[in-house]
Amino acid sequence: MRPMVEKLFLQLNMPTEDVPLGDRERIEAALAVCGIEPVVFPLSVLRTLYPMCRDCGYDITVTLVYRQTEWVVFAVEPGDTTSMHYSLAVDYGSTTIVMELIDLRSGAVIGQEKIFNRQSRFGTDILTRITYTMESPEARDLLQRETVKTFEELLDRLTEQTGIDARACPMMVLSGNTTMIHFLLGLDAWTVFASPYAPVTSAPGQFKGSDLGMGFAGYISIIPAASNYVGGDIVSGLLALKMHEQEEASLFFDIGTNGELVIGNRHWMIAGAGAAGPALEGYISRYGMRAARGAVDRVSIEKDELSFTTIGSEKPLGICGSGIIDLLAGMLKNGWINMAGDLEPSASDRIIYLPEERQYAAVYATAEESGTGTPLFFTQTDIKQYMDTKAAAYTMIDCLLETAGIGAEDLAHCHLSGAFSAHSDLENAITIGMFPDIPRDRYRCISNTSLEGARLTLLDRNKLQEAAELAGKIYCVQFASIPDFLIRMQAARFLPHTDLERFPTVKNSLHRP
Repeated sequence: MRPMVEKLFLQLNMPTEDVPLGDRERIEAALAVCGIEPVVFPLSVLRTLYPMCRDCGYDITVTLVYRQTEWVVFAVEPGDTTSMHYSLAVDYGSTTIVMELIDLRSGAVIGQEKIFNRQSRFGTDILTRITYTMESPEARDLLQRETVKTFEELLDRLTEQTGIDARACPMMVLSGNTTMIHFLLGLDAWTVFASPYAPVTSAPGQFKGSDLGMGFAGYISIIPAASNYVGGDIVSGLLALKMHEQEEASLFFDIGTNGELVIGNRHWMIAGAGAAGPALEGYISRYGMRAARGAVDRVSIEKDELSFTTIGSEKPLGICGSGIIDLLAGMLKNGWINMAGDLEPSASDRIIYLPEERQYAAVYATAEESGTGTPLFFTQTDIKQYMDTKAAAYTMIDCLLETAGIGAEDLAHCHLSGAFSAHSDLENAITIGMFPDIPRDRYRCISNTSLEGARLTLLDRNKLQEAAELAGKIYCVQFASIPDFLIRMQAARFLPHTDLERFPTVKNSLHRP
């Protein structure tokens, strides 16, 4: 391993009148022998050298942070403290932030915590948050402070979990989309969404935690983005998947509140992004909710009998994204809805009419089954809204494949990342037409490639340069500039699609007696 932080125990000679070499110069000479140069000594560290070095007989431990062109001394401590060598990896998501404490000696994950992003109170989607920050400089500052509070809570939780002071770690490698990075740094994120779509920065580099008003002693290294919509979380994911090292073309789709996807191999990379919307988090429905305790996460319909499971095995309070996919697929295969997504009232007693809303709905939990004491249902409007979301996901893949000049059958691998993908039933997602109908062994569902890439970068400093080169290699497509994007999306607003030949296995299952 070549971690972003090195911690070296040095046993130096005491200064003499014959060799009155300064403490800093003495340390620099020893580090140069170890191949670590040039070295920068912050004033705050210089002030700790005397009398500490003399008091411990120059048996000291030096902690250094890598900054690509130089090393920065983070701390000089008396004695051998190399056994305490930890730093942090973070996936900075729009809905959830995940932080890991890593042992830099072994690469082992010592602890992990995740938390709901405090930004969400300013809007479940990113555009709403951007609109809020445009109200005034104070609004932008408030959102930035709430973001910092989320990080600080994670640091404190990790400290409590592991007994190791996470706030004292020298390094945090962080990956997130371009807008989220702007929020963290207190930059105007409107530049990400407004023409000509040139963000304030795609490669922010490194900052001290104190620069951001964070109670974190170390440096924060941010993985660079490829464009306004294809952020550092995607570049981080590509590092983890190693698509840029392979001959065969593969697809990488990170799908959540936003959807970003890349198709390519070692010779070329094409990427695009679009708003998947809150539907994938379950928020479109009156009883929709994120994946939390009490959320219906699995639904099965067999011979008109509907059953479900919930997170935490509690009585249901609502339904999350994975449950919605199962519900739609089950209703389609059992004739409760047709290809257009219209509910068929005669198909099941669970399909009821809501007079006050003038529409039908499918009850997935009766009043007796639910944790609220009232029926939980998915309405006709909910179905149509979700079909918009799944149509957008499929159309983005379809357009990117055409831009690359290949078909879905040419993909060697399809990597689906994000909590939504990791917890959803792949077969049901293909049944409703969200992903291409290709051999299932080509699919790989991964929980968090963004976090995995951040961890890899923390443990191998050469990944920083690799990330920069990869970000510069990616050609980004603006879906809004594709003339027939909306027409293609209309064709995909059916279950699974207007062209059933694109979904041969689904076609066979739907026409089964």
